[in-house]
Amino acid sequence: MRNLKFLCLFLITRLSSVLVVQTWFVPDEYWQSLEVSHRLSFGYGYLTWEWFEGIRSIIYPAVFCIPYKILAYLDLDSRQALIYVPRVIQALFSGWVEWSFMKETKSVLNGSQVSWFVLLELGNYFLYYVTSRTLANTLEMNLILLGISNFLSQCKGSFLLCVMISCYIRPTSAPIWLPFLLHFFQQEKRWIFSKTFLKVVLKCSLVLGTVLGLDSWWYGKLVLVPVQFLLFNVVNDLSQFYGEHSWHWYFTNALPSLMGPTLIPLVFTFSNKKTSNFIGSKVITVQLSALLYILCHSFVGHKEIRFLTPIIPLLNFLAAIKLQTLKWRKTFLVLFCTWNISLMWYLSVRHQRGVLDATNFIGLFVNPEDKVLYLMPCHSTPLYSHLHVNASLQFLTCPPNLQHLKHYIDEADRFYENPSKWLVDNPSWALAKYVVIFDALLDSISSHLDSNGFHLIRNFFHADMDQGRVGRRVLVFKRE
Repeated sequence: MRNLKFLCLFLITRLSSVLVVQTWFVPDEYWQSLEVSHRLSFGYGYLTWEWFEGIRSIIYPAVFCIPYKILAYLDLDSRQALIYVPRVIQALFSGWVEWSFMKETKSVLNGSQVSWFVLLELGNYFLYYVTSRTLANTLEMNLILLGISNFLSQCKGSFLLCVMISCYIRPTSAPIWLPFLLHFFQQEKRWIFSKTFLKVVLKCSLVLGTVLGLDSWWYGKLVLVPVQFLLFNVVNDLSQFYGEHSWHWYFTNALPSLMGPTLIPLVFTFSNKKTSNFIGSKVITVQLSALLYILCHSFVGHKEIRFLTPIIPLLNFLAAIKLQTLKWRKTFLVLFCTWNISLMWYLSVRHQRGVLDATNFIGLFVNPEDKVLYLMPCHSTPLYSHLHVNASLQFLTCPPNLQHLKHYIDEADRFYENPSKWLVDNPSWALAKYVVIFDALLDSISSHLDSNGFHLIRNFFHADMDQGRVGRRVLVFKRE
């Protein structure tokens, strides 16, 4: 009964975020999942360069094709249904996986520590912010927690299957699994020479072959997505095109931002020396996994805070071990609630909401004959997955320098170097019925908008501060 109550708590919390979170986070939430799903399901949509280079698996977007097709068959494929149904599915999966992980931690944690873990997990602002988003990083977290749950419950076959799938879809999860695999094979020396292990290998091979076949079907040729992914992001380090940070950024910036006050008991847990028994060895395995994951990501130039999403539950698990022994638990609780509730509200309801509000507004009026032009940093808004109309939707592109050209400048950078010149050199822009921009651009192109008959029809709040090319408000213009 207690487990059932916890399950309801996890599911209700994650489902509530579907309605509460009304803001934009990163382009990949749409462009690497729902936009692809829409293209697969309805035959039209935009595919970014990643879906031609073979560095993304079609498996995650294909999952959402199932509800899309069902909705279309029932004639229920409204814009709102296509937006919210995938998020509900992701929220339910996240909640169930987190509950499964919590349930299995009882073999390591006592009752008080489990309660602290639930509080840290459900109270973490960033997890509330991302667990209902259709991000590959969220899926990566789900698969990792599911695999560790099977590791703790000693479901050997399911554990190895989760390791394989997560490493295939997100090769970045491999560092987490290395300590777990070493622990696993050290404990299961006899089992790996049994017939049962051979059956598990065959099952995993069958699943791998199926996944490989689906990806190869999508790309029209034999493609090893994990290999292509690692070649692009690690070996060639082309991801630096989208920005880079110092090697210590995850330790000095990302972790303090993600964990807040929870960082204090977490540090104490890493300094704990009483981990000599079998339970302790599991704790050490989790510690090594989290640390190795951060270290490996630290040596890649391109860094984003969302890349640490998969290890936040593991860090909460480790922090919960120490919390029950702290003398200042009430003070910690006040700090924890103040930090997370304020950020949860601000990021979920206020910060970076304008692009979604503008997209929903345009969706009320746009027709297949219309053209919508987004003069914004590339991938600033979702497209067909939210508008669900086969209109001409044009935006400024920004693929990396895949051909290794000298003095390469993408379209978005060319535009922002001289917006007025770009509009003169590309006169077809004036054929658009709607133009969407950030207010930071208005002074540079207002004369062009006026002379071509565009007038402002809506003005949406986006953020409290300018962020370079991203302004405080989103402006929607219409041509008469």
